[in-house]
Amino acid sequence: MTDDQHVLALGGCTPTPLASYLKGLAVLRLVGEQADPAARGWWDNDVFRLQSSLERDELLGFFLCDYWPTPLVAPWNGGSGFYSGHTTEAIDSIEASTCERLAPLAAVIHKARELIERCGLNEKPKDKPARTHVKTLCRNEFPNEALPWLDAAYLLTTTGADHPPLLGTGGNDGNLELTNNFMQRLLEVLDPDSGSPRDPSGSWLAASLFGDPVHGLLLDAAIGQFSPGDAGGPNAQAGYTGKSLTNPWDFILMLEGALLFATAAVRRLGSTEPRVLSYPFTVRTSGVGYGSASSRDVAGSRAETWLPLWTQPAGLAEVEQLLREGRATVGRRQARVGVDFARAVATLGVDRGIAAFERFGYMCRQGRSYLAVPLGRWQVERQPHVDLLHETDRWIDRFRRASANERVPEGFRRALRRIEEAVMTVCRRGSPSAWQEVVRALGQAERTMASSPRTTVERKLSPLPALSPDWLHACDDGSVEFRLACALASIRGDPPVGPLRANMIPLDVTTRWPAFDTDNMTKNSVVWTSGDLSSNLYACLSRRCLDAVTHGHAQLPLSAARPAPLDDIAAFIWSDVDETKIEELVWGLNAVNWGEPITGHRSAPHDALPASFMLLKLLHLAHPLRIGPGGAALDLPYDPALARRAFNGQLAEATRLAARRLRASGLAPITEAAGGPPALARRIAASLILPISQEDAISLAQAVGRPTAAEATAQ
Repeated sequence: MTDDQHVLALGGCTPTPLASYLKGLAVLRLVGEQADPAARGWWDNDVFRLQSSLERDELLGFFLCDYWPTPLVAPWNGGSGFYSGHTTEAIDSIEASTCERLAPLAAVIHKARELIERCGLNEKPKDKPARTHVKTLCRNEFPNEALPWLDAAYLLTTTGADHPPLLGTGGNDGNLELTNNFMQRLLEVLDPDSGSPRDPSGSWLAASLFGDPVHGLLLDAAIGQFSPGDAGGPNAQAGYTGKSLTNPWDFILMLEGALLFATAAVRRLGSTEPRVLSYPFTVRTSGVGYGSASSRDVAGSRAETWLPLWTQPAGLAEVEQLLREGRATVGRRQARVGVDFARAVATLGVDRGIAAFERFGYMCRQGRSYLAVPLGRWQVERQPHVDLLHETDRWIDRFRRASANERVPEGFRRALRRIEEAVMTVCRRGSPSAWQEVVRALGQAERTMASSPRTTVERKLSPLPALSPDWLHACDDGSVEFRLACALASIRGDPPVGPLRANMIPLDVTTRWPAFDTDNMTKNSVVWTSGDLSSNLYACLSRRCLDAVTHGHAQLPLSAARPAPLDDIAAFIWSDVDETKIEELVWGLNAVNWGEPITGHRSAPHDALPASFMLLKLLHLAHPLRIGPGGAALDLPYDPALARRAFNGQLAEATRLAARRLRASGLAPITEAAGGPPALARRIAASLILPISQEDAISLAQAVGRPTAAEATAQ
């Protein structure tokens, strides 16, 4: 910085509300264009800082005496001042002004009147084609000074005029016409004949730029969506309702700052539309990721904008370039919804040099009015594993499109909302628990599809795609529940039995990629219901073993890529786990491509395992049991009556029969475990589906002859 440069902290220009953010941009734009081309600006500690040749008093003097307002007129709007029935004093005064500062604005007003007269309009254009015609004439014939406003207010496409959410519908924010109010505010701060500042314009300006206190001087004037706290209405002040109190300079500068945002027409790959509206850092609304989030926000919102906060000095040309390109990417595509933008921030898929984003949603509030609601600050920092979400992109997009249909059950929209909330969370904080919530949310969505087979077939939906094993590293929180869920989800089996997933959804086990068996969406192999976890595990165990026997399989289909540790099985049997967490994780982890199974796995001995489980589990193994080096495989026949008796509360009888079968097979256990309460018996029966390694099976066979501390306690 040279000696003639000064840095001013503009305390009135802060990231929130939206009006204050736009004021900071306005100061940089107007000073850079009209006073000091070398001016630079940045954000520091939630305040916009300006580096220029102007000191404080010189900056105030520039706006009070030398600032030339940008021509903002909208002859396509009814309240623009060009038609009877609305306030016309401001536009008439400016058009008749001889002030040099207002000459460009007066010239554009005069040109607009010519266009209106040529079109034969005595009142505002009533239909869209007529309004589009007026906008086209303005775009073709207005002088260059008005083009920044036109570029920011609307974009002409092959289907008509499109409007960015920042400026409402072409400069009309509900009942508030922005350009007419802009001119009214101008005449409140300067005299139209002399161009001199009116009293108390200086106090208003110091308050607007620097946050200086100003008491009793604000005007009863609307500010629209840009500053919800100043918009008035119910509970705005003491009493039932309050007025909208506005600093005229706030209104003027926020519109001047909005001109840095310009629309662009782009062609998107794969889009059926020849051109679609693209607006800087603006995407469709995701009603998640903030405290007051609601599913109604999606339907009652225009869009959401993520406004960049940069911490290094940048000149006007650099900021214009940043906002002109204003895009965020997810993988190889542009962000389309708020969740996409959060992912872009977490993967640094945004323009470099941005430290954070202030997220705003244009929400319908107070009847039919829209307000730019702050939705939180997002720091630009890479979160681990976020690239894994690319694996689910197409699937989530298809699920989102299906959920948008009104005829789809509400459960689809609830599931989508949970997915988006989980993705938002993992983009802020990529902890294992956050990643587990993503997996659980994805699993809930697949479960929703399975419970609505007609909708799933009609919408041509598919199960979750294959997920890479890297998801396991992202989700591993070291918990018993996660390890048990991995053991269950990794259970596999040869066709037609298939993996455990085939007992939870109507899965086509003959295809390479996950697909629903659309010809049999209610197939008998699907036994998982809305019951408790123990009931569902027992049902899956019975069905899988029955199918294996029916189809002549030599081994029970209970092998898995991730065997369950014995101490984790004990925790499940003694109900020392979160069963909801296990169940929801299983639904999501079913989609993981497990790869080769882990071999040579041996758990530490665990005295908490009931001997009744040990006896029964030895008759529910996925592989032959060999004891000792080079030992012969024991013939341990499967008997469905054993697990059934245990599940029905006849644990003592089940273990007595198991001990008899083991003796007949040559194992000769020296104990017949006693029974237990019905709840324990049910969990032991359910736990028989949990896969264990060959090494752990040998450990059970070696330990089954001695009572354990847990068994003694149960007795």
